[in-house]
Amino acid sequence: MGSTEPAIAVVGSYNVGLVTEVPRFPVPGETVTGSTYREVPGGKGSNQAIGAARLGADTVFIGCVGRDAYAADAFDLWDREGVDASAVSQVETHTGVGTVLVDDDGENEIAVVPGANYHLGREQVADAADRIDDCDVLLVQLEVDDDAVRAAVETAAECGLDVVLNPAPARELPMDVLRNVDYLTPNESEARVLAGRSPDEDVDVGADLLELGVRTVVTTQGGDGAIVRDADGQTHVPTPTVDVVDTTGAGDAFNAGFAVALADGASTVEAVRYGCRAGAVTTTEFDVVPALPTLDDLETLGD
Repeated sequence: MGSTEPAIAVVGSYNVGLVTEVPRFPVPGETVTGSTYREVPGGKGSNQAIGAARLGADTVFIGCVGRDAYAADAFDLWDREGVDASAVSQVETHTGVGTVLVDDDGENEIAVVPGANYHLGREQVADAADRIDDCDVLLVQLEVDDDAVRAAVETAAECGLDVVLNPAPARELPMDVLRNVDYLTPNESEARVLAGRSPDEDVDVGADLLELGVRTVVTTQGGDGAIVRDADGQTHVPTPTVDVVDTTGAGDAFNAGFAVALADGASTVEAVRYGCRAGAVTTTEFDVVPALPTLDDLETLGD
């Protein structure tokens, strides 16, 4: 990492995670008794903004929350974490919530109710254009409406920023959005959805996504690392071996680390390696925000 502080703009969601730990996931129609329940801060946008700030980036977050106790908690959180939330709007609805099940193997299933997140649109992004222009990299996800995503990538492209789009939760995207994306970071099932395939279809779609106009596709593979694909070919980047307890938030940590490294001048492969290290650290603790790594965490992680 370089000597100057990288600057990241994150456009995305804030959700409160309603987390239940269960021995296993229920099948349709079945009730499974959980062992614990807790309410934790989440949302891919907020998680990635906090992750970037913990890794030393000057981070601005653009999003929407409601006018409720959850929103007050969010502003307190961002203040503690050093995330600039002055571009976050409050709207007349509830703050977004996500219901999370975590099984004994550390795997997760998540359902999200967007609430205020779907009130984020072109107007709020336009109001933050000067803040985006001050940054090196834009990071955006899909827990907000297409209009906000389109406005974010267009604004970043006009300002000359590298655009990282983490397409989660996955949905097919318009071509005009994808053409403004420099780095697309799906996991394997998300990549298939973006390419118009079934999420469980056993097919490699990396080349298909490049044909949609994205410059570089980084397909994350959990404990197997990531595949980097661009016009010059593909490279596999491994991830460190760790004792996994909870995979929730690993993708958010990866994207935060990847964006920070890019903003700091790293090559694509170097940035992916840094993101993989951040994602690996996150899986060693429960809950997302407490597990998001700091610079010290990554420096002490073995290979």
